[in-house]
Amino acid sequence: MANARTVSITTIIVVAVIAAIAGGGWYIYEQQNYVTTDNAAIQSTLIPITATADGTLTNWLASTGSKVQKGSVLGQVNGLLNNTTIPAPATGTIVQNNAVDNEVVVPGEPIGYIVNLNNLQIVANINEGDISNVVVGKTVDITVDAYPGTQFTGTVSQIGSASTMITEGLPNTSLSSNFQKTTQRIPVYIALDGTEGKQLMPGMSVEVSIHRN
Repeated sequence: MANARTVSITTIIVVAVIAAIAGGGWYIYEQQNYVTTDNAAIQSTLIPITATADGTLTNWLASTGSKVQKGSVLGQVNGLLNNTTIPAPATGTIVQNNAVDNEVVVPGEPIGYIVNLNNLQIVANINEGDISNVVVGKTVDITVDAYPGTQFTGTVSQIGSASTMITEGLPNTSLSSNFQKTTQRIPVYIALDGTEGKQLMPGMSVEVSIHRN
């Protein structure tokens, strides 16, 4: 009985050691071959739909998720002096609708937003210590949180010239003698190779692994 228990304990220890070695080897492999971060998201340019005059909004056809062509009429503003139409400013998909019929609007007021879902990109914030290992043109493996079982790919298209701390308006300065170093993050822009048949939307969180070699 004692011998069986000893063998069992020994087996558990051996399996644990093998698992630790395998895990350590995988970690080293990842560090040597990829720059990885989950501080990343899908982004695109939001194009506002704006009211064209003062008046009451009527015949408002825009709805979230609907596709529109540039110049197509989305609604009408009935003013005191005349009526004007509201054209779609671009071809794309309406991702936000802020208006309803019979609402009073003013010129330039954003009443919806359009995004070209065929022109999405990923912005990944990479620690400054790793940015030297990121090169334009390198392949990127991408996992979208909303689709954990699907593997996406992309290509590094651009490396930002300013850290996210600077672009967010937080200068790295100190008036005291105690300087606290803060790791900066550099935005890296990644072009998607395709959507793999999934509905990708701006704002979705992703994890990226940028190939070093």
